[in-house]
Amino acid sequence: MSKFKKGGLGRGLGALIPGRAAEDDTPAPIARPQVDSGSMDPHSEAVVTGDRVLDLDPHAITPNPKQPRTHFNEEALKELADSIARDGVMEPVIVRRVNGEYQLVSGERRVRASMLAGVATVPAIVREINDADMLKFGLIENIQREDLNAIELARGYEMLMREFNWTQEQCAEEVGKKRVTITNTLRLLNLPEDVQNAVVDGSITMGHARALLSLPNAKAQLAACQAIIEKGLSVRQVERMTSAAELPAKTKHAAPAKNPNIAAIEDDLRKTLGTRVSVAAAGKDMSKGKIIIDYYSLDDFDRILDRLKR
Repeated sequence: MSKFKKGGLGRGLGALIPGRAAEDDTPAPIARPQVDSGSMDPHSEAVVTGDRVLDLDPHAITPNPKQPRTHFNEEALKELADSIARDGVMEPVIVRRVNGEYQLVSGERRVRASMLAGVATVPAIVREINDADMLKFGLIENIQREDLNAIELARGYEMLMREFNWTQEQCAEEVGKKRVTITNTLRLLNLPEDVQNAVVDGSITMGHARALLSLPNAKAQLAACQAIIEKGLSVRQVERMTSAAELPAKTKHAAPAKNPNIAAIEDDLRKTLGTRVSVAAAGKDMSKGKIIIDYYSLDDFDRILDRLKR
């Protein structure tokens, strides 16, 4: 599979709609062909491509199979549907032609809201986009508009790294983020699935989730997550709670200073594998010892195995 050009994701939606600034949500002027949408067969082989727009039945557009977004806020979707019913779809969605059908590349919220609003057609730009770029363009729109929650972002980054064999450094460069941002977001996938789901549905925030990562095990993380939801705890309160949970162990057993070389190795392994790694060396020359890799679910176990195999 071919690699993307460096910086490709950083160009944003301008890579799909020339002349449109990535951070600007205002649609660029697009030349519309003179087409009678009522008489157009959505499965016709006569396809308009480039920067021109077709009017397509939203029900005839198949979803993007690599869409990183899994959660759609129903209230926000209804508000968008009301806007579309009143003013129409202001910005075209992006589609590609696959097996005689139009497959969505980006714009799933607009398509869903259009179906909810009951409109007959939506404007769509037809692009020639290969399978390898589908995830990239599905992620690009949501990252730059900050529409994804933290878990969806983490899963999207993980998919990109797995499909294109990228390191965290390469992923950060491609999506235009700092490496520490990628690392901290990926660490959320070490949380139990129920805690991840709480982030997805908005029950807790990314700040809450990051604070939970400092707890020693999944059981403690799940209990703390439940307390956050039931008591409406702030991120600061959770940070104090997790610090207090660690304090007795630190007071009771003062750990000896770690060899800085071993600490550096552990840090590299933790960044590479996206989980806690401990190196216990026997002897000053480190000629033998053991490496302990933590995992927090079967999915996490499979993810780490897959990374080790690569």
